Amino acid sequence: AASHEIRRSRGAALGIAAMATVQATMVAVMTMTPAHMRDHGHADLSAYVIAVHIAGMYGASPWVGRWVAKVGAERAIVSGALVLASGTAASVVAGYHPALIFIGLFLLGLGWSIGLIAGSSLVSERVAPEVRVEVQGTADLTMSVCGGLAAFSSGFVKQTFSFHLLANVASIAAVALAGFTAWTLLSRRVDAC
Repeated sequence: AASHEIRRSRGAALGIAAMATVQATMVAVMTMTPAHMRDHGHADLSAYVIAVHIAGMYGASPWVGRWVAKVGAERAIVSGALVLASGTAASVVAGYHPALIFIGLFLLGLGWSIGLIAGSSLVSERVAPEVRVEVQGTADLTMSVCGGLAAFSSGFVKQTFSFHLLANVASIAAVALAGFTAWTLLSRRVDAC
């Protein structure tokens, strides 16, 4: 029932894609940030950076929820993905400028918060009430599996290639999510005309 509803509802599919993308990109970069900082001699700051990151993830969530309700879930997904991409981009150069790692990881957490809240609300808004619980469960499972795979593979990517490649791939994924969501909004406007 959940898979049929997701295939039928473009909004639910987009919401799940947003949840999975922001979870995977955030987890991959966050997991390898302490190792990246250690590589550049800033291991002593990693606990503070993760604290700032968690503040970005959860500190503004009441206001993020209100903002998502005001601007709409799709627009919020675009914004959240771009904020997340800004955070991953700042993380790439943070090894050379330690202050940027605080900014980057805060933005990474905030972008995740926006994308997750917007994606979740889109899933719950766009499905029939009788299958909402199953669809939300599928969305949560998909998000968790993507996050787990990202956490598992991020160490191999960093070790084999570099943290820079890992963060750049995360940035590309976030920008792709923003672009696809913007395209979905535009095509809906064209269809309405």
